[in-house]
Amino acid sequence: MEKIAIITDSCGDIPNHWIDKYNIYVIPVLVQCGDREYKDGIDINVNDVYEMQKREVLKTASPAGGDILKTLEMVKEDGYTHAIAVMLSGGLSGTVNQVRLLAESIDDLEVEVFNSMSASIGCGVITMTLSEYRDQGFSFNKLVEKARSLIADTYVFFSIDTLEFLQKGGRIGKASAFVGSALKIKPILSFDKSEGSIDVSSKVRGSKKVPLKLIELVSKIVESHPDQTFRLMVADGNLKEERNQLKLELLKVFPQCKDVIEADIGAALSCYLGPGLLGAGIQFIDN
Repeated sequence: MEKIAIITDSCGDIPNHWIDKYNIYVIPVLVQCGDREYKDGIDINVNDVYEMQKREVLKTASPAGGDILKTLEMVKEDGYTHAIAVMLSGGLSGTVNQVRLLAESIDDLEVEVFNSMSASIGCGVITMTLSEYRDQGFSFNKLVEKARSLIADTYVFFSIDTLEFLQKGGRIGKASAFVGSALKIKPILSFDKSEGSIDVSSKVRGSKKVPLKLIELVSKIVESHPDQTFRLMVADGNLKEERNQLKLELLKVFPQCKDVIEADIGAALSCYLGPGLLGAGIQFIDN
């Protein structure tokens, strides 16, 4: 009989209560500062990152091979026969390829590894929905099929205060055109669906217009998927009040949504995004 584990990495920014409820395995991404190395969510948190960014350049690295193997062995020891792993976008990190390679070395555990083509709650919500489907009794083959459709049907948009950290970390992708742009121009970033790299979806002048633009972008996605059930996401980097308000506004516009998933941006992604992030997203799911 199949027993299916769900795995992701710490860049999924999944709320802890969801991890506990659905027993999701999370592999920590590494945060690097000079010759020091930390494990995201274990010995470094987002507030540590914000403080360190004031004086140092932070970067990240794929999870340690030992941590990946330890997680896979733990999954096997816990009695699982199969696993679905949804990882940070391959356009930002080599994590997905590393996990795929190491999974091949584990006997008696069938692992399907997916490139989420996204990050933070975009990656996390794919994992979260799969964990729900798993607990509803979906087979391994059905979950593999669902993972592909969820990756295609999940969209996130976010605005950040500065592109400085993305530029320093070398993760800026197509957003590079905005480096050196006039002050007060706020790019709304997303992920390219073909490569999973950071792309520019829109731009606004001034922070006050960001929530309206996020809602507008989500609205366009809803219009292109008529009559489909969906859940919404909101996320922030040290902007709790703005996130709460954005959630309320989204619920006014989309009262028919299944729910709203809320997330805090974790330590690893904050190395590149810094404080001042506000994001919204949407995922289409089964009725």
